[in-house]
Amino acid sequence: MRTQLLSLLAVLTLALPPVLQAKNKPQVTEKMISNAVHSWCDGLLLISKTDMEGKDAVQVAKKVIDSAYNYDKGKVLFNPTLSFGDQTFRLTKEGALAYFVGGNDKFPNDSGFARKNWVKCEFDTAGVIIEGNIGIYMGNVHLTNLGGQKTTVDKTFVFKFVNGKPKIILHKSALPFNPQP
Repeated sequence: MRTQLLSLLAVLTLALPPVLQAKNKPQVTEKMISNAVHSWCDGLLLISKTDMEGKDAVQVAKKVIDSAYNYDKGKVLFNPTLSFGDQTFRLTKEGALAYFVGGNDKFPNDSGFARKNWVKCEFDTAGVIIEGNIGIYMGNVHLTNLGGQKTTVDKTFVFKFVNGKPKIILHKSALPFNPQP
């Protein structure tokens, strides 16, 4: 009986690590992060398209922000590409909306990044880190406007995944450094 008990204990011990590994598997995948960045691009293009059609880009931008960012559930650290001075960081939904569509007297320097007639948005991933329900993306986003002008922006996104749905909790953007000779 004792030998059978020890054998059973040995089998359970050998089986235990894979069970624990399955529980500790990250619920977030690189594909999920790639899809989240793709969705962000789609949202930007939708705001731009709506604006070019003369429709209500502000309402579309509100929906995109609500869908993509975590402002309704907690903090978001947002440092947009073309922001500066005392308006460099957009820690409120109002600040994010002003950045994307402009028209807010509290943010007089914003002309609306999403209103630059963007028609194409692609991205190159430099790297991804996954920690539990947090996914971190770093790479370049390449934007093309209606006139064919291309703009590349360095991006870092931190997504918090809740029930498989990504919400941006950190968004850092910058124009790539271009040293002058």
